[in-house]
Amino acid sequence: MSIVKRHLAEHEERLALVEEICIDKGALVLDIATDEVYFSADDAAYKSAYVTVFQAWAKGTIKGTAEQIFEATKSILED
Repeated sequence: MSIVKRHLAEHEERLALVEEICIDKGALVLDIATDEVYFSADDAAYKSAYVTVFQAWAKGTIKGTAEQIFEATKSILED
C-alpha cells in the first residue's frame, strides 16, 4: 500500500472512530431510520466528546498526532 493510501485509510479510520464517540456522547444524533447524523444542541455533550476522543487517543485507540485528532474532532463537530 502506498504511503498516500495508508495516510488516507488512517484518516478515514480516525474520522469514523471520532464520529462514533461523538454519537455515543450525544454530541451527534444518529437517526436510525434514515441513517443520517445530526448535530446536538448540548454543549456539555460536545465537551464530553472532545475529552473522550483525546482519552481514546491517549490510550492508543485512535492513531495520529494531537493536531490530527483535534482537527478530526473539529471537522466532525463543526461541519
